[in-house]
Amino acid sequence: MVDVGKLKLLVKWDGATVIGTEIRSTRPMAAQILKGKTPAQVLHIVPLLFSVCGKAQTAAANAALHMAQQTSMEIASTERLIVCEAMQEHLWRLLLDWPKLLDLQPQEKIFAGWFALLRKIAAGEVGMEVFLHEFEHVGLGDVGASLLAKLEKLACNGTKDSRMLPAWSAAEAQQSCAGKWDANFSARPEWQGGAAETGARTYYADSPLLRDAPSNVLSRVRSRILDVVEMASGNAAPRLDVFSPAAGEGVAVVRTARGLLIHHLRLEQGKVADYTIVAPTEWNFHPDGAFVQDMRGLQEQDGQRLLQLAHIAALSLDPCVEYEIEVIHA
Repeated sequence: MVDVGKLKLLVKWDGATVIGTEIRSTRPMAAQILKGKTPAQVLHIVPLLFSVCGKAQTAAANAALHMAQQTSMEIASTERLIVCEAMQEHLWRLLLDWPKLLDLQPQEKIFAGWFALLRKIAAGEVGMEVFLHEFEHVGLGDVGASLLAKLEKLACNGTKDSRMLPAWSAAEAQQSCAGKWDANFSARPEWQGGAAETGARTYYADSPLLRDAPSNVLSRVRSRILDVVEMASGNAAPRLDVFSPAAGEGVAVVRTARGLLIHHLRLEQGKVADYTIVAPTEWNFHPDGAFVQDMRGLQEQDGQRLLQLAHIAALSLDPCVEYEIEVIHA
């Protein structure tokens, strides 16, 4: 089994205010394994490396390879796989993880039914209209309302401005990241000299539903619900985009549930000369990223409540690996 690493989030607290946050990551830079491999080997290895957002990772690798080789690929079925996976991820958080964290009733039965239905849609066995009909009938209903009400009552993490990563196309990603494609950028990506947040919140940054959110956390959760609705109704922007800046070079960008996933590769003599993967977790849990910004200067005198607020902030950003949070008394 591949070791995907984990995050250790250390919140330093003086008894009244958060005075610092440290992020320790043991996540391996998986793309390094792909150097020297043939395209066929890459497509065999990538699904083995990523259990979370595996469809998105595989699609990004496949698309980047096709662009580098200047060959065509079937987009519609790939897009359907990515959409269904993103919806499953959103519903997992909204119906299971958030209720557990906030002492609400998880909706295992509804989630299991929708998860299975989305799997059938991904396989092309039924159309998205089947899910949409059921979703409109059942909806998130009381679950979503209770979740949002609880988060609003907690009023956690304020409304500090967080730099938003644009929802790049593949060409825009290449333009912004050219010359930076390496392991260091994968581990600590920056845009215009600083950290930036990515996620559904950045996909719908102009939506009126997000403008009046009293906290960053509420904005992120609202955006997840909105993303499910938009994908189910077919109104969401395409989730996959590709670009080739030069012969033998390919860039793929996928809008996953957690944020932008970017694959960049360069082929030489039929093998991978360079491969870079930039995942949403590295943007959002950058040493000066969105989680750190949420925690910075947070005033709280109750250590247990502070720990809860830290878990709420982390879940709103949804790292793709296990994480643990420790409040350190300074």
